[in-house]
Amino acid sequence: MLGTYQKQRQSRRVPFVMRVTLQIVSGNGGVIENSSTIDLSESGVRVRLGAEIEPDQLVELFLSHRPEQCRVVWVGPSPLKSERIAGLQFLRPLPDARPLENPGADGAGFVT
Repeated sequence: MLGTYQKQRQSRRVPFVMRVTLQIVSGNGGVIENSSTIDLSESGVRVRLGAEIEPDQLVELFLSHRPEQCRVVWVGPSPLKSERIAGLQFLRPLPDARPLENPGADGAGFVT
């Protein structure tokens, strides 16, 4: 089953855990803090967040000081009831996600 999903992907995901902030651009607006990435690809990112967002909303994701414009593709449950997991698609694909890979030696480091 995983192979089927991988074939549908536009680009390869890499594990990438980092605290991020999201700014909701469409809808009622607002800021979602205390969110974190799960993994990242050239075309999108999977995030864990503690607030409600809806598919097709536009958000700005702050991976650095410059926001990345994204569209919410899907939202699903998390193992924790207080969290949601969402798939975001970059409106402009990242030129190269490799420099953003986790700097931790074991790949499990948490970037703050």
